[in-house]
Amino acid sequence: MKLCFLLILSLFAYENIDEAFKSEKKHSVEHLMKKVRERIRPFKWDATFFHDKGWLIGGYSVNGMPLLYWTCGDPKSENRSLVLSAVHGDEVTPVYYGFRLVEWVKARPKVCEDKFIVVAPLVNPDGFLRYSNGTRTNYNKVDLNRNFSTPEWAENAHQLWRERYSQRRRYYPGKQADSQPETFFQKWLIQEFKVHKILSVHAPLNILDYDGPRSVAGDELLKAYSESCYDLKKQVVKATPSLKFYAYGTFPGSLGNYAGKYLGIPTLTTELPSTNASNAPKYFADMEKGNQVFFDFLIKDKPRYLKERGQKRIQASQESDKGKDAL
Repeated sequence: MKLCFLLILSLFAYENIDEAFKSEKKHSVEHLMKKVRERIRPFKWDATFFHDKGWLIGGYSVNGMPLLYWTCGDPKSENRSLVLSAVHGDEVTPVYYGFRLVEWVKARPKVCEDKFIVVAPLVNPDGFLRYSNGTRTNYNKVDLNRNFSTPEWAENAHQLWRERYSQRRRYYPGKQADSQPETFFQKWLIQEFKVHKILSVHAPLNILDYDGPRSVAGDELLKAYSESCYDLKKQVVKATPSLKFYAYGTFPGSLGNYAGKYLGIPTLTTELPSTNASNAPKYFADMEKGNQVFFDFLIKDKPRYLKERGQKRIQASQESDKGKDAL
């Protein structure tokens, strides 16, 4: 029932109705994973990580590929984590990372004790499978890390694209915010599971970035919460010495802007050192301790009003988008 509701809502988010009908192909998980295994064959990765069993479907991409996720633990836990991987289809090392992480957690059942973990290993399947080397953007040629509805999107997203990126297609934010099913999928995961922290895996900048809530003078609850979020950042940075911490900043429509700044959910962005497929196993090994720290860390002093505000913002954004598309 939830999936049907999600798919109905997602029709309002496409660039136009013709794009919406493309998703009616609704390829199977088996079809998707067959294509993925064909794509990774030259990389000589362990193909057993890329199986077609046990996945949940949170929607469909523009080209009808299932948007996969996997969960473990107690969804009512006070420690809920979300991992998003392969948002950009030409960043191949995060693809390995996402699928490998699921098997890594499965082999360590205690990781999920008293926690809830959600992993979406291939957020942008169309981009990964398109062309011989994949493409940063999705099937609509939209950069999914510039498409979230953030407060300044309408005013600044296209201006930044023109002035900073000279209208290069790989950074195109879309005609309007939240116009892509893959964006909707990520927002749905955040809302559906009310996650407390997010890890997004990219490449190849060799850094670890953080976006999250900021304390406000006189607001002791928010101060305690933001300090706990910042402590998460410090501990993950300490556990992953192979990556340098760098405050990269946010962009109109980026996940760090939307989830970290707008919703107040601590959001860590891992930029693996390269997109060289042969290095993917090493990068994952370097991050194992950081994974454990991320999952184990319990965000303290979560103000109830902050969580409620975040949910209201998500719902208001969705209602606003539906209203725009109906006009």
